[in-house]
Amino acid sequence: MAKCYILGSMSNVLQQQHVRMATTAEIMLNLKELFGAQNHTISLIGIKGLVSTKMVEGTPVRDHMLKIMSFLNELDILGAIMDAKTQIDSVLASLPGSFKEFVMTYHINKLTMTLTKLLNQLQSTEDLQKVNKKSVLLAEDDVHSFSKLKGKGKRRGKGQV
Repeated sequence: MAKCYILGSMSNVLQQQHVRMATTAEIMLNLKELFGAQNHTISLIGIKGLVSTKMVEGTPVRDHMLKIMSFLNELDILGAIMDAKTQIDSVLASLPGSFKEFVMTYHINKLTMTLTKLLNQLQSTEDLQKVNKKSVLLAEDDVHSFSKLKGKGKRRGKGQV
C-alpha cells in the first residue's frame, strides 16, 4: 500500500513539473534526465547477457536463437543501437563447435542475413547434423554386426573341418 502511495505522489510531482514546461520536447528531455541513467544501466546488463550467452552443445539452436533475439529486442527497446552485422556476429560467436563449419562458410562467402533467416539456416544445419550422426551410428552398427558374423565363421577348434 505504501509503495502505491509513493508512486502516486511521485507521479503528482512529475505532473506538476511538466505542467510548467512549454513543449513536449522539454518534458521528454526532463524525463530522460531523470530516468536516463537507469536505462543506461539496464542496457549494460542486457549487453552483458547477450555477450555471455553461449549455446550449450546438444541443446536446440532454436531455443538459443530465441533467447539471443529476446536480448536484442530488449536492447532495441532501451535504445541501445546495434547494427545488423554486429547482431549476427554476436549470434555466430555464441555458437558451439558443432557449428564451426557453418560459421566459417558464412564468413568466407561474406553472407548477409536477417536474424530470422539465420535462425532458419541454423535449424537446417542442425537437422543435417542429426541425420549425419544417425548415418554414422548406423554404419558403425553395420560394421560391428558384420565383424561378429565374420568372426563366427573363423572360430574353429583344432581337429574341426
